[in-house]
Amino acid sequence: MPPEIAINIFCQLPSFFDVFAFSAVCRQLRHLWLNSVKPIYNQIAPRSIPCERAARRFLVDQDGPDLGSPMSAKDIVRMVRNASVIEKAILDFERDIVSRVKMYGLEDQGFYGPGVWKHPPTLTSTERTRFICSYYTLWSLMRLDRSGWESRLQAMTQQELYYLQEMAELTQSIKREEIFPLGCDPDILSDQFDFMHVDQCEKGFALRLTVWEQIQRNSWCFFGLDAMHTTHCARYEGYFVFVVLWDHWQPTLKEVVLHSSRSLLSKLISSAIKEQYLWKNEFEEEI
Repeated sequence: MPPEIAINIFCQLPSFFDVFAFSAVCRQLRHLWLNSVKPIYNQIAPRSIPCERAARRFLVDQDGPDLGSPMSAKDIVRMVRNASVIEKAILDFERDIVSRVKMYGLEDQGFYGPGVWKHPPTLTSTERTRFICSYYTLWSLMRLDRSGWESRLQAMTQQELYYLQEMAELTQSIKREEIFPLGCDPDILSDQFDFMHVDQCEKGFALRLTVWEQIQRNSWCFFGLDAMHTTHCARYEGYFVFVVLWDHWQPTLKEVVLHSSRSLLSKLISSAIKEQYLWKNEFEEEI
């Protein structure tokens, strides 16, 4: 088979699992894969690795090649494994949390389709985007030394910080960076939950505090007001401590971030400033 035809076949495959299987057929195909990683990756990654840009940035934090630098086949394998870890996290989250989300008072808004009065049992495509991007960010921060947190958090929008603050409440393990007992009853009281987090994962608890401090600094910097807590809303418009992730809560979260009903300054801040530091109308990543 001519090499150019084989490479074209590689580029048409639906996922990297198919690439790995095809490259294992013979030595020639294995050689082509190892020496044509870039064009094959460019074609397959956008449809095979959810939130590919966030996944690529996380690879850098795993001591992978810098952004823009060539990647090896081993780097691709690592990215695929990372994506599988997050997919497993999503399945656990859907089983334990999403299936129990509440929407009191929001039934007639049509967030999930005409006549749909409750959240679907799985994450929507936009919720998956928020979950995946925030999970990669959390995973990176849990790998980093605490001295590196401040610069990362300062580069995030207020919207992203709220997503991250909530993601840091996950009871599941964040790969090997966090140890927390699986099978924890999600109905336990919040004070018991925090006690377990402090006891089992001091670094995770410290990260949540640091993220909230950055949220507070941003709120005071732009509006001269305390930031608004959202966890108390989860009882009625989410589940457990999770509320800002859901599609039906995005309008409310935008009001929380921009203090739309509390401060006249919200109307005076330019759209460019809001987009850079506070709220992106089009969230960065798409699946």
